[in-house]
Amino acid sequence: MKLIFIIALLLASLIEANAEELVVYPPVPGLVASEHYKVRVRSARNGNEWRSAFAWETVCKAIDKKTDGYFDTLAGWTHTYVNFETAGAVEIEIARVNGQPIRSAVVHPQRRASACSVQDGKALVRLDQPCLVAVDIDGQMDVQDTGKGYKGPPIHTISLFANPLLAGKPQPDDPGVLTVKPGELPPSDGPWTTLYFLPGVHNVGLAFPLRANRQYYIPGDAIVYGTLSNQKWGDGHHVRIFGLGTLSGARLKHPKYVVPALSEDEHKRYRPIELVGTTDTRVEGITIADSATHSLMLIHPYKAGHPNEVKWTKIFTWRANGDGINPFGNTLIEDCFLRTQDDSLYVNGLGIRRTVLWNDANGSSFVLSGLPQLADRPLVVEDCDVIYARAKWHHWSGGRVFNMRGEGKGAAGAGVIFRNINIEDPRPTLQQFFLCMAMPATYSKSGEKRVAGDLSGILFQNISIAAPSVLNEPQLLWGQADARIRNLTFENLTVGGKPVRDSEFFKTNEFVDGLKFVP
Repeated sequence: MKLIFIIALLLASLIEANAEELVVYPPVPGLVASEHYKVRVRSARNGNEWRSAFAWETVCKAIDKKTDGYFDTLAGWTHTYVNFETAGAVEIEIARVNGQPIRSAVVHPQRRASACSVQDGKALVRLDQPCLVAVDIDGQMDVQDTGKGYKGPPIHTISLFANPLLAGKPQPDDPGVLTVKPGELPPSDGPWTTLYFLPGVHNVGLAFPLRANRQYYIPGDAIVYGTLSNQKWGDGHHVRIFGLGTLSGARLKHPKYVVPALSEDEHKRYRPIELVGTTDTRVEGITIADSATHSLMLIHPYKAGHPNEVKWTKIFTWRANGDGINPFGNTLIEDCFLRTQDDSLYVNGLGIRRTVLWNDANGSSFVLSGLPQLADRPLVVEDCDVIYARAKWHHWSGGRVFNMRGEGKGAAGAGVIFRNINIEDPRPTLQQFFLCMAMPATYSKSGEKRVAGDLSGILFQNISIAAPSVLNEPQLLWGQADARIRNLTFENLTVGGKPVRDSEFFKTNEFVDGLKFVP
């Protein structure tokens, strides 16, 4: 009997361990699943059963850009995504909802998947550890140019978000937890420390107030429509917004097209998450979908020992001004996935790591206009993947991967390192380097110029570019008399697997010098 009891305990422990290893969320009550893909997940352990994962879908509405900001060239495009938690290797099965067989599948970033194949008309993907990936189905993105001039049908893409186990998940009956039922407007204050959105569809409206020392939990079976922000500088510190649910702006108009017209301050209320003067704040796990304008801003200058953090956060935008994350001076960004139709990331803050970037219409992967000049610490952007860098337009200042577009002011670049950046788009619309302190006439009628101060001292290390611009745009370094480009180091820069060995790779003017190339 004692032996039987011990065996029973071991079996119970094993079952509990397996249950905790993979957390798959049920459907969101009241929300329609993806019309295009369905997904099943299982632990890679032998004998584990498949479990259906709820397939979310965000769509670019067929609304003209001049009335609500949606890009007309993307009308009807969709992105399906699934969120689950895992502590080990997983296998994922993707099938079309209509039963049409899948012919090919490729994971991006390619280095994140250990296996990808098609069997019996379904895509099978193996991920050995938590990561955020997209899967190109039937070459919709990889084998055709979807940037300038694309006239084909809407494209339906999918992402698999294998998150690590989320720490500190509250229970509805925990002390200090206030649960919010679908349809209820939660209180902005009160004797609670955690606001818990129960499974289902919620709407908090514009600029729902965030408070210091509070948690806001959106689980993987809940969606919250609206935006979140604090009221004044410094009253929103030690905030945690987390969970595997979605914060959506799909029910909001673009602020530029609201009638009567809004002031600039009122525009800020449309940002999905904005905290001004915040420190010690974390945004973790959630998806931000269909942002009406800039998606995520944690605003504070550098303050040692009081960082803000954005981790395992996913962002999808379809509209003009649909930027991703601006870290300002005090935010660390890690393990995020950004598909944006305006600029993805502003390079500043405490570092950017293991983030996946994707642009279709307008935005740049890395905006350099706010680049700092550092003497006391490095700013490292590392292990990031640009999986698609497409653009609707040709000769203008936006788009590209590394973009300094005649904006900003002052000396910049010292202490900044771009390391292990993988640009794997096989058909990028424009060039990857567009470091323009002054805009050449070819690209801008306005002739924007950066305010005086040189760009110098940046290290670009292990930069891999899969392919050059499909429009044959030159890699551009363009200085001006009082804002030169100098002393940039390119260590192990490759294009199509071939090393770049000298400055002939770039088109430059007389205000560029001191470029160094290291094999």
